Amino acid sequence: MRSFSRAFLIVWMSIAVSLLCFGAALAQEGAVIKGVVTDDAGNPLPGANIYIEELQLGASADVDGYYMFEIPAELVNGQEVTLVANFLGYKISKQKITLTAGEFTYNFELVPDVLELQEIVVTGMGVGIPKEKLGVVIPKVQPREVVESGEQNIVAALHGKVANVEIIAASGEPGAEAYIRIRGANTIQGNNQPLIVVDGTPINNQSIAGAVGRHGGVTQTNRASDIDPDDIESIEILKGAAASAIYGTRAASGVILITTKSGKPGKPKFTYKVSYSWDEVYNTVPLQKKYGQGVFGRPSTRSPLSWGPRLDTLTTDYLRNAGFVDEKGNLTYGTKVYDHEWEMFEVGHNFDNQFIVSGGNAWTTYYLSIGRTSIDGAIKGNSDYLRNSVHLKATQRLSEKLSVTGNFNYSDVTVNRIQKGSNVSGLLLGTFRTPPNFNNLPYIDPETGLHRSYRYQRPTKLYRSRGYDNPFFIVYENVNVSDVGRAFGNIKLEYDPLDWLNISYTLGTDYSTDDRRTVYPPSSSSYPEGRVIREKFTYKETDGYLAITATRRFEPASANVNVLLGHQINQREFNTFQTIGDKMFVYGFNQLDNTASYDPNEYEYKIRQESFFGQVMLDLWEQLYLSASLRNDGSSTFGRAKKRHWFPKFSGAWEFSSFEMLKPVKKVLSYGKVRVAYGETGREPGAYQTITLYSTGSFGQGWGVSHSTTAFGFGGFFLSATKGNDAIRPERNKEWEYGLDLGFLNNRIGLEITRYESRTEDVILALPVPPSTGFMSRLENAAVIENKGWEIALDAQPIKLKNFKWDVRLLYGENNSLVTDLAGAEYVLLGGFTSAAAYAVVGQPYGVIQGRDFVRFGRGEVVNGVNIDKEYTGWKPGDLYIAEDGYPVRSSKLWVIGDPNPDWTGSIRNTFTLFNNLRISVLFDIKQGGDMWNGTRGALYFFGAHKDTEKPFPEDLVVKMDDSKREGTGVFKGVGPGAGKEVPGGIWWYLLNEGSGFTGPASQFVEDASYMKLREISISYKFRHELISKWIGIKDINIRFTGRNLYTWTNYRGIDPETNLAGNTNWQGLDYFNMPQTRSFILSLQFNY
Repeated sequence: MRSFSRAFLIVWMSIAVSLLCFGAALAQEGAVIKGVVTDDAGNPLPGANIYIEELQLGASADVDGYYMFEIPAELVNGQEVTLVANFLGYKISKQKITLTAGEFTYNFELVPDVLELQEIVVTGMGVGIPKEKLGVVIPKVQPREVVESGEQNIVAALHGKVANVEIIAASGEPGAEAYIRIRGANTIQGNNQPLIVVDGTPINNQSIAGAVGRHGGVTQTNRASDIDPDDIESIEILKGAAASAIYGTRAASGVILITTKSGKPGKPKFTYKVSYSWDEVYNTVPLQKKYGQGVFGRPSTRSPLSWGPRLDTLTTDYLRNAGFVDEKGNLTYGTKVYDHEWEMFEVGHNFDNQFIVSGGNAWTTYYLSIGRTSIDGAIKGNSDYLRNSVHLKATQRLSEKLSVTGNFNYSDVTVNRIQKGSNVSGLLLGTFRTPPNFNNLPYIDPETGLHRSYRYQRPTKLYRSRGYDNPFFIVYENVNVSDVGRAFGNIKLEYDPLDWLNISYTLGTDYSTDDRRTVYPPSSSSYPEGRVIREKFTYKETDGYLAITATRRFEPASANVNVLLGHQINQREFNTFQTIGDKMFVYGFNQLDNTASYDPNEYEYKIRQESFFGQVMLDLWEQLYLSASLRNDGSSTFGRAKKRHWFPKFSGAWEFSSFEMLKPVKKVLSYGKVRVAYGETGREPGAYQTITLYSTGSFGQGWGVSHSTTAFGFGGFFLSATKGNDAIRPERNKEWEYGLDLGFLNNRIGLEITRYESRTEDVILALPVPPSTGFMSRLENAAVIENKGWEIALDAQPIKLKNFKWDVRLLYGENNSLVTDLAGAEYVLLGGFTSAAAYAVVGQPYGVIQGRDFVRFGRGEVVNGVNIDKEYTGWKPGDLYIAEDGYPVRSSKLWVIGDPNPDWTGSIRNTFTLFNNLRISVLFDIKQGGDMWNGTRGALYFFGAHKDTEKPFPEDLVVKMDDSKREGTGVFKGVGPGAGKEVPGGIWWYLLNEGSGFTGPASQFVEDASYMKLREISISYKFRHELISKWIGIKDINIRFTGRNLYTWTNYRGIDPETNLAGNTNWQGLDYFNMPQTRSFILSLQFNY
């Protein structure tokens, strides 16, 4: 990969240099266009774009609003052209001018428009239209919003930016993956994340778990994070089928269109940016510090539990041996307490540097950025991230009608990660279970030189499990490194044979390799004899599409017609090479040839797709906007019964505020538009689901070492237990969208209201079949999932003075999902644990959490042959049934115990601009509703490590309790034969009864994960002085301070309400020793030359 990438980079650099030289040779003197751009109060608008529409030549205004650009003589022939000025948040202004040789001045005064109606929005396949002509809602995220967030992962940077776009960051670790879901989930086996397209070419956003899986292992990186946020020009989001149908079977979960920055004609501009970030963990799990290692109040250094004696009561009691025995065999009195809540965290540091050069002339434009991001995480040890990136984009006009654009991106990413989750080598699992009286340092025994842990305090053997690894051993000795090399980009050739006809062809590719090394050293609890895992994942996608666009205007009806015809070919290839080596001979020699046995595995797939598409857009009387498109897809993953499928779409919008009768209220209702749209998208079946596969299987224990049939010189293959289906079809999402857009008070206030209703049919399931068939299941198009919701966006400018402006943006999103059909099955497992897992359940929202619950009234439950609802009185639905012994009882049935889907999400952004130089932006991000299974709390109850276990019972379960001692008594809330009975708690409830995640129902650990976060505060100031500009050539200096994730308001008691063990998967809402989130303080300096 490295040699390939270097060669690719050299070729692209050579092309760019050639283009620049060629452009310089063609450049001549011609017309000079200059002027000043201001707002209606006379304030300059730095950054405003001014260009000639027909030639696409122009410049950006400087800090004083001044602009200037030159036009070569060969393009100046006295023709009439349109000079356009636009700026975000203002109406576009146009002037008709006659282009002749000489110098001309044209000034612009722009009027505010929070609706941004004339802003060009990319709708897919390179088509861009003004926002006012859209028949669907397509939100646009500006580059300033992405940069101000301070996030290095562009997916995480979208937090709170768009209604009904849900972002879940797995953790605050360097390079941690971020999950994105638009308008709910609509598939069971497939990927619920949107397709990402960069400059017209689809790219990979996978997050691959690898050999260690999702329950444990490490937090991986989603590949969209390879893009440097500073290189982004805009992000458009095609939310539903009505907007994204032109992408066919790759758009069932929406599409994100990313446009990267390009150069603009003018003198070369140089930018150097440096940022420093201070990162810290802001929340952890509360642990008890009163009771030591042991059980039943007695000390024991071999016990995994913290149910020992109270530490502050230990005295010199030689007769009864009440003291603790330390690792040297000495009695310990007045035992020291260690803070295991925070001991593995430290201040993290992030250094980010970027150098940019851009410019060009009428024939050539170029943009080159080189960036380096280095992050040392807020977790001690091997937690860091390094990204080196290059972005090059150049356009060369070969003639007045022909141009070529090259776009190249390269990134080299190295990440060191730490084990997490359900994993005896996981960091927080071992840390939080450690008794408060055990010192984890030193983690290497000074006498034997061996790994020590609280369950093996005096180690004498290397190849032996420690029960749970010492957390310092995990962060300093375990190896989890990933080295990614990635190159993606495209070449686009455009030809304009006529002034109304454009023909373009884009050929792009995305190539990456991910080389991983995972090492569990000897004495690690997961693999006591040691294990080395080498993995290499290679992904390659090639995409080429032809687009023919015709645009005509017919004056009698004031009609504009735009017709698009196209053809696309796409191929995706993925290869996995994996080798697992067990039993390491020499400690510290972390290579496969230091292991006794090898277990290889290899997998690959190839998918090919061919598509035809067409689209017609019609504008009538500058108020009625109609659009229709049709796409036909053929894919190698489709069954033979039907190899091609159609995906239609249409939309209509009427700008009713143009109606003559409404002109008297124009000052109040300045804009109004209604819209309606329908579309269908699809999702390809997985690779090779049309056939039944053979694979090399494995034998082993559920929680122990397993080996494939190739280990130790043996071989063999297994026929898959799931039978393929030669008639499999793509899943199909059908959606209606309705909307109302309003502007008030000369568009100082803007309101967008959207209602959508989608139904996804033919969702692929593995349905059970009789064992007599030789299989356990068969793939079928069987399930149906519905999503319905509302989206509201309110923009306002309450105050606008000469030197002060206040902008407000409110977002609201509500999605209600429902699984309506599973082909006769009651539920389908998505993923999780035995005690709590995510399921698709008929009649329930997608992904609800199912598990055991206590027996409760109002559900018709039967205990000992008696229907408790009929047997007892005075109960309310949901009350606990209290058995004769005074304790609640676990139900034998599986119940829906939680719903991770939020009731609604929203955000509030306030932006204040002072003197055009100082900008202050504050973003609150809100999620209301949505449950989380706090499995961490459930496990720590069992071990007696959670702070709650200082008391006999959780307060929400009892009417009263005696909490003067740990094993005090209490009375449970509820109805039944044992109601009101006083029973012992402490170890008798948490360890020996139903009070923990290991012994009792999971429902008691499901919590409301609602939150409001102070997501961002950004303060930026643009400084400019004539002396600096004259002496050292610095045009201006931008200083920005950003605070991210500054505070969270929540009742959730786990590591963070915004977390998920499984990362980028379809099962959400599970927290089991997940890594924490972090808050960041970022200082950035940008020097523009």
